[in-house]
Amino acid sequence: MDDIMTSIKELRKTLDGKIESCITKEKAEKLVEDVINRLHPSASKAVLPSSESDVLERYSAFKRKSSVVGEEKWTSEYGSKFGNMKNFLLAAKNRNSVLNDFKSVLSEGASGGTGGGYLVPTEFSAQVIRMMNESSPIMQIANILPMSSWKRQIPKQMTNLQVGWVAENGVKGISNPTFGQLEQTAKVLATVIKCTDELIRDSAINLTQFLSELVAEAMALEIERVALLGGSSDPFTGVLHASGANKVSMSGDNVSFDDIANLIFSLSEANSKDGVIVLSRAGLNKLMKLKDSNGNYIWAPPSMGSPATIWNTPYVVSSQIPNTVTQAGALSGGDATIAFFGRFNKNLLISPREEMTVKVSQDAASWNSESSGLDSAFMMDQTWLRFTQALSIDVTFGSAFSYLIFK
Repeated sequence: MDDIMTSIKELRKTLDGKIESCITKEKAEKLVEDVINRLHPSASKAVLPSSESDVLERYSAFKRKSSVVGEEKWTSEYGSKFGNMKNFLLAAKNRNSVLNDFKSVLSEGASGGTGGGYLVPTEFSAQVIRMMNESSPIMQIANILPMSSWKRQIPKQMTNLQVGWVAENGVKGISNPTFGQLEQTAKVLATVIKCTDELIRDSAINLTQFLSELVAEAMALEIERVALLGGSSDPFTGVLHASGANKVSMSGDNVSFDDIANLIFSLSEANSKDGVIVLSRAGLNKLMKLKDSNGNYIWAPPSMGSPATIWNTPYVVSSQIPNTVTQAGALSGGDATIAFFGRFNKNLLISPREEMTVKVSQDAASWNSESSGLDSAFMMDQTWLRFTQALSIDVTFGSAFSYLIFK
């Protein structure tokens, strides 16, 4: 009996050692999360500053990392009147007469919006646009098509061309793709940054760079949200609610390889050409664990300069896709998420209308629901900056997109 107990103890000791060396479910989850963090790091843009203290916190972090980066002088004919962002903002605060010839009134057309402001020098506008493209994966894969007026009509594909066989001397059928008219109407997107006068006066930082980052992140994230999820309460309809978009349903209780195959093959070859999968971090976490019928993982790591893929299909991760939705499609709650697939570079239009404008005020005020009081720029010695950008977001062909709600 003693020999048996000794053998059992040795076996247990051996098994305990083996278990420690095995990859448990928890360890596997950690490995997957580490890979996602390395390939798609969570950036600060996921949480935008919403108060003066948040802005100052970002300002302090920016100052530490950019302490040796000076602000380049503006060189355009208009920009050279100020030289840099600090002087431009001080001129706007003081209503300097040099700005009179550069005032923008955003009231052209019925949907032009109101408010206006001063045109930001092209150096700043160009930097914001560049950062918007860098900040948003959707703007990197969408069709960026600037507008020259507040409204315009462009052809919108309705059906595809069809061909068929005919008998000798038979009558050839005529089948043409049909087109409708897509009317683009630019709407005004705005963001407000509340700054202390101390921040504006501080010439030790690259103020153009700092404000460019904040404005670009705020606008890029909202454009991305509307482009993907925009519905009846938004100014534009996104891919999720586009007419003709294909909804793919899961074949079981949890996502499988077949579901991803159905998502990709739900589109015709023409519409899936250059197609991209867009999903959330939670969605990527789920798909990284899937295998095909041969036991191979459908997620492939980057190699030899090629990006990571899902079943040889490129993908991007969007922070604007909810990690938790219901199967019914509500954008909150539940235990599912959404994956989109389509030809974004052709059928998702993001169309800027005009240069960015800025309005600077030390007299503005707004209601603070948390404190149930009025926040006043004048009383708090702040300067409020309102940046506006007019643009249109349109899905030209809803049938060129599919989406899958999965868990």
